[in-house]
Amino acid sequence: MSWLTNITALVIIAPVLIFTVTFMVTQQMTKRTPKAVKRSADVTTFFLILADHFFMIVLFDQSFLLYILLLLFLIGILFVALFAKSQGIINFRKVIRGYWRICFFAFAILYLLLFVIGIVKSIILVF
Repeated sequence: MSWLTNITALVIIAPVLIFTVTFMVTQQMTKRTPKAVKRSADVTTFFLILADHFFMIVLFDQSFLLYILLLLFLIGILFVALFAKSQGIINFRKVIRGYWRICFFAFAILYLLLFVIGIVKSIILVF
């Protein structure tokens, strides 16, 4: 059972490590910080979604994968509708890139929120 705990811990910590490594490598290669941040966000998004899923399983003892997928779907619909309304024309490359970065932002906030909830829950269990 400890190997499952280790894998879960690795998955939960992975987004921070992947973002940091990707940022450092891209920063070294391009010497451009904004590009390094954007590339790191693009690479990290999938791992954030996965980590949030595992975080929820650990904290609440149930899977919220269906809700996560629903959230992804709703963000996509909303983003495409807003993009089409503002631009009039849909450039799929820009839409997908923007959608992926909004997902990064949303799931990064959720990751931080779950992290704080986990700390508070641990403190409450100790006392």
